[in-house]
Amino acid sequence: MYTKYPMSDKIKVAVYLDPELNDFLEKNKGEELKKSQYIRTILRKEMRIKQKKTKPKVLTNGSDPFAASVISPNMIPDDLKDYAQLICEWWPIRHKKKATCSRKVAERIFDKLRTFTPKDRKKALEGAIAGGWMNIYEIKESHKTEEPKNNHPASRVFTAKGGFQ
Repeated sequence: MYTKYPMSDKIKVAVYLDPELNDFLEKNKGEELKKSQYIRTILRKEMRIKQKKTKPKVLTNGSDPFAASVISPNMIPDDLKDYAQLICEWWPIRHKKKATCSRKVAERIFDKLRTFTPKDRKKALEGAIAGGWMNIYEIKESHKTEEPKNNHPASRVFTAKGGFQ
């Protein structure tokens, strides 16, 4: 239930409290505050917390667009446009991991991607997304060659007549 005062923009609210809530209020409000002042203080604090969480990051003049958690495909250099979707998908992961996100860092990452083959660029970005990595790593292929299975000692059969075959 509320009543609006004609001379003020404030709204009067009646609140009914359980005895344990009233006890908590009395113990925590301090001697200098009334119950209503303490409740307003709690509400303002909660309001500030909510505003910080929902407030979108506004870029000002001279602000670095790569500092945002989301980047757009038009921010990707032309020679890496084929991978723009993957880069834009990976950037929020990097941002969430608290890695430095700036234009200079983005340029270094773009330079690093340029050193990879086109096939490796895609693999590196997909690996970073799947692994939740804050950096891009070159995917290293195994240099070990598999031995043919018929040369393995376990593939040989011993018979009494012919020995190992």
